[in-house]
Amino acid sequence: MTRSVLFNAARVCFLVLATAHAPARADSALRVALTNDDGWNAAGIAALHEEFTRRGMAVTRVGPSTQQSGSSAALNTGAITIRRHSERVYSAAVDTDAGAEPLTAGLLAIDLANRLDGAPPEWLVSGINQGANLGSAAPHSGTVGAVIGSLSGSFGEPVAGLAISTDEPRCNPDCVAAHYSSVARFVADLLERLDQPLPGGVGLNINYPALPASEIKGIRVSRQGAGFPVNGVPLQLTYRCADCTSLNDGETAKASVQPTPLPVHTDGAGDTDAFAAGYITIVPIEGDYTANQYSRLNRQLNRVLKGLPISPAP
Repeated sequence: MTRSVLFNAARVCFLVLATAHAPARADSALRVALTNDDGWNAAGIAALHEEFTRRGMAVTRVGPSTQQSGSSAALNTGAITIRRHSERVYSAAVDTDAGAEPLTAGLLAIDLANRLDGAPPEWLVSGINQGANLGSAAPHSGTVGAVIGSLSGSFGEPVAGLAISTDEPRCNPDCVAAHYSSVARFVADLLERLDQPLPGGVGLNINYPALPASEIKGIRVSRQGAGFPVNGVPLQLTYRCADCTSLNDGETAKASVQPTPLPVHTDGAGDTDAFAAGYITIVPIEGDYTANQYSRLNRQLNRVLKGLPISPAP
């Protein structure tokens, strides 16, 4: 890791863990822009909105008009239609059948919050996503992608971002609703106790297990783990097409994806391992894709590239 990445991760770890004993801020009127990828009226985003509003936060919700999971940080650049559903609650669509991308909805939530409150929001919160976004699943998540966009500064002034996801417990609807409420209370408590800003360009990817509060072992600030988790189980996904090599021009064949469970190391430092062990996980995330080993790779690549000819097309 580079020194800056190590510094930011250590600083986030200190800030987050310190909140366990910090009092809530005296001024609880946080300005929050709220979005998700499950749709503007999904249970998770509704639970966050209800809890934030109950605590006196100024909340502006803009979600996709329809489910947009797996969108990563995709954007819409064409016509977008915003529909108002109630006070400070909106949906975003690109046509009558398709919702806007989560990042697009999040950026519009930031814009509307700025217009309604006369100041930019202090946070963009994305979620609560139905399904954990751990390990290799995180870069593909629309929930996480909306936060990455808010941090970049490419779409206006950067806004601190937090993505929150959970697996739904297998229980009756009242039990599921109570779980979402517990997750929303956790996020609200964290926001109220973060009395120092995160390092610039750094957000949080949080995953909350589908467990009662009494069974959660604690909170771990960790790195992104391995595998593509489904229902908390890390998987390796292999895409295959056994018949494709024998195709003639114009013929088709069926491809498939085969999941293989990966071993879980409960003493590991990754979020997949900690989540499987019953911990709430918090991973500091950045929108900068520069490799952590940039300095070493820079020297190595420059040696390779020195004198490499750039030939014109024949």
